Amino acid sequence: MDDRQRRREEIARYWETKSESGVTVYPVRAAVRAMANQGCDMSAAQPLLARGDELYHAERYDELLVIIARINAVIHRAIEARGEYGPTTLAELRTMLPPELPQVSGKLSSSEYRDRVRGGWVGKCIGTALGDPVEGWTSEMIRSRYGKVRDYIVPPKIENDDTAYPILVLHALDEYGPSFTSEQLGLEWVEHLPYAFTAEMSALENIKAGMMPPESGRFRNPCSEWIGAQMRGEIHGLIAPLRPDLAMDYALRDGIISHRREGIYAEVYCAALISLAFSERSIPEILRLALSFVPPESRFHQVVEQTFHWCETIGEPAGVLKKIEQELGHYHWIHAFPNIATAITGLLLSEGDFERAITTTLMCGFDTDCSAGQVGALLGTHLGYERLPDKWKEPVGDKFESYVIGFERMRFDELTEWTARWGERIAGEVVRA
Repeated sequence: MDDRQRRREEIARYWETKSESGVTVYPVRAAVRAMANQGCDMSAAQPLLARGDELYHAERYDELLVIIARINAVIHRAIEARGEYGPTTLAELRTMLPPELPQVSGKLSSSEYRDRVRGGWVGKCIGTALGDPVEGWTSEMIRSRYGKVRDYIVPPKIENDDTAYPILVLHALDEYGPSFTSEQLGLEWVEHLPYAFTAEMSALENIKAGMMPPESGRFRNPCSEWIGAQMRGEIHGLIAPLRPDLAMDYALRDGIISHRREGIYAEVYCAALISLAFSERSIPEILRLALSFVPPESRFHQVVEQTFHWCETIGEPAGVLKKIEQELGHYHWIHAFPNIATAITGLLLSEGDFERAITTTLMCGFDTDCSAGQVGALLGTHLGYERLPDKWKEPVGDKFESYVIGFERMRFDELTEWTARWGERIAGEVVRA
């Protein structure tokens, strides 16, 4: 392939491409939709999108690149005009929350803590492996192809972007200690990530160009309220057991690298959930208590409350999914809102059953590896590794794999110990020998 052909194919992929799960993705159109979801007037982009489709189908890719540039200009002007970046420091976030945040009492033995840390990691890998083959599929597509899913669709693949970023949090702790900054963690991305997607891709390119957090999460980043921060939030709860206030701090430092506003709140919620999962509270209690760490005026808070209401009043997955599709279906399938709703649906309507929770979440569709991964991580942490069903954990085995440069392979034993050592240092009063 010569350089000319390579350029043409690269332009074409930017307009329309296929994901590994077989879903057709329209990156430019998705970016416009992301801005519209944030309340921006994107009417100026509509005729450009129509012209772009004409040029794409006519294979006039050089002209298409000009249209893409013009659409990007509309997007970037909308980002600058929108402002409203959300909190970038713990002090700012704290002013948006109730004066008194929940305190969680309790102690964990060292062995119990490690069992539940491993459960969190393995549970997340179970969920991501289950969801990977149908990522981006609708519920109808999944049912039409596979019926009611009750097992892995394909043999589980451990490598996933959902589990790549938490490795870099652990490495940042090794390099800089518990007070690591967003900039230091962002530079870990530069050193160890060979590629990234959506909001993380924008942030990574921004940091490479010298634009550090929080600007890296704002500048030319239309997807900054999508699920990327939420999908990587569990590690902050794993290293802060029974200390959701600390988990919130770490999640905020992580979130502002690539996200803003609702995307940040999604990661804070995820981190608080995992921290609280080390308690003996029920899953419904944990889901509600973690919401105390999300600004009550935020749309994310409202979506979670809405989903609680649907689950309580409708009481069965198909009916709740219909409400999710009606009320949240206009968001992109990678957006945080519909996916937190499907995760909560799986958790609340499964009565604590691990298999029912992850498969119910999966059958809702949207970003299935992220949502099922979040459910698996929460229940894995709550139950502990030993109580996870053999049917689901045995195919995963003890080999953890990632595409993070320098950390491609390790055992779950090593990953558990690495995480637990930092958890004991950060929340040492919680873990007893």
